[in-house]
Amino acid sequence: MAVLFDHEEVGSQSPQGADGSFLPDLLERLHLALGGAGRADFLRACARSFLVSADMAHALHPSYARLYEPQHQVFLNQGPVIKLNSNLRYTSDGAGAARFERVCEAAGVPVQRYVHRSDLPCGTTIGPMASARLGIAAVDVGNPMLSMHSARESAGALDPLWMAEAMATFLVED
Repeated sequence: MAVLFDHEEVGSQSPQGADGSFLPDLLERLHLALGGAGRADFLRACARSFLVSADMAHALHPSYARLYEPQHQVFLNQGPVIKLNSNLRYTSDGAGAARFERVCEAAGVPVQRYVHRSDLPCGTTIGPMASARLGIAAVDVGNPMLSMHSARESAGALDPLWMAEAMATFLVED
């Protein structure tokens, strides 16, 4: 299932945002409509599920190289990025990251890792919200981009195709 949310840029706290009840309510209703045995069965289904939260990722900006972890810099046109943050602003953990890496390998897609410096503030994604509300294991991924949230955002031409191939492989094989 693919879900697209409103209001991500303002915190996702709205009835139709990722921090609202829309997704948990919808999934439970679908579960019941498709023959699920009740709430306990729905919660077990969530525990067996996996969420890929896909957004964008901060590529190494040459003007701000000092703000990046030296061993975790990501670049345009080098594949999707698994995003990690020690303060859980991204929902990725070791198991989720390994799962997405296996998907990329099966798809023949290069993959990168971004670890946000723990001494700098970090934005968040909808991943931690949706994962926590549903009790679903998850990974945060994104395509690398320069100047995120500016009027001059720039991304690589190859990365969207690689992300699409990884997502298609995830939906078919995982």
